[in-house]
Amino acid sequence: MKKIVKISNSINRGTPPASKVLLEYELWLNKRYGRVGNYLTNAKTFLKTYKDGPELTYQLDSYIEDMSLTMQSILRRFRLFIKEKNIQFVVNDLLEKKLPLGNIYVKVFLASRRDRLRGEFSLSTYATVLNQFFNLIDHDLKFFNKRWAEKFIHAPALSDFTKRLYKSVLKSFCDWAMLYQNTDPKHLSREQLQVRKGLSLLSAQSLREISDIKVQSSKSQLKRYHKESLTIKQRDRLLKLCENQRQRAIISLMAWNGLRTIEVLRLTAPDCQFKENRIAVWGKGKSSRSKEAIRLFDVPKMEVKKYFKIESISRGKAFPGISKKEVIDLIDNKFERLGVTNKPGKYSPHSLRHTAGQIMYDRGIPLEFIQKTLRHSSLETTMVYAQKAIDRKYFTAMPRFI
Repeated sequence: MKKIVKISNSINRGTPPASKVLLEYELWLNKRYGRVGNYLTNAKTFLKTYKDGPELTYQLDSYIEDMSLTMQSILRRFRLFIKEKNIQFVVNDLLEKKLPLGNIYVKVFLASRRDRLRGEFSLSTYATVLNQFFNLIDHDLKFFNKRWAEKFIHAPALSDFTKRLYKSVLKSFCDWAMLYQNTDPKHLSREQLQVRKGLSLLSAQSLREISDIKVQSSKSQLKRYHKESLTIKQRDRLLKLCENQRQRAIISLMAWNGLRTIEVLRLTAPDCQFKENRIAVWGKGKSSRSKEAIRLFDVPKMEVKKYFKIESISRGKAFPGISKKEVIDLIDNKFERLGVTNKPGKYSPHSLRHTAGQIMYDRGIPLEFIQKTLRHSSLETTMVYAQKAIDRKYFTAMPRFI
């Protein structure tokens, strides 16, 4: 018996566009699962095939019918979402041609603010936040308004610090856009006039409303960091304190590439791809099939390569015969010799991971690259390095007179 298909010959005015459904789905994924992954991408691919007529769930079931079990599982999460939100039909606006203005705006904004955003790390932070917001609204300026800005700033998973940071960046952008709109056209170049024309799509009211968004802060403004990180000099000295090449290889992988203790123990010789300057990392709680390839930095590359040569290691475990306790004892001993154990509980093997992340941030590596290198599931985790840098520099960099 054929399945009865409900067909709508007319789309109600309240029917949401597919682009809006995707934005809501992204927020739903982050709130419920703490990650987006490829769930959003595959939902978007499906929605591009949507045609007026049969209900959304019916078209989705037909779409995944001959797919692999993995793909069916991924798209069933989207099915759960549309059933929960009672979305029966959508307006397919995903095939409409849109100008990706977001990146252009971000670039022009950052170029005009180089005198204020001192240091590459500041530019990187602003670029990351703005690009995230423009990606959230799919570069569609009609969604550049208070409603979507509040969803972006007040996402449940964000800390007070990150919410304040997001608000500050968006406010700075809005102030710049309003100034750009109010500039006399005769003072602008041809390229600037094009940007000004694009910015005219943003209403002055929306820009003011976003600037006025309130962020409620908790009583404790100061972030309490679980682990401290070493300075560059301390990290270099730590490597010199190593007594053999195996110790140097382990310390460099943890303090430069940010590998966790368990990731060092799981590492195999084939994982170290010296010619490609890559290393395949088997993360915590993951199977060997889900190894992630990241950049292998020069120092650990040199130390590990030398260690393999001395020990004649070409297959199997990279560090055979060593236990987790031995790695912990090794690092604790080095910290004691380094003289940083005067803060109980603040230094542990995980401090080397924090050291790698903090030094990458301080040296201007974009936050999204740090996130990929450390394999954080959420950018929120990576943001701690930005907060540490701000807290560390605040009283010395902030002027006494304004």
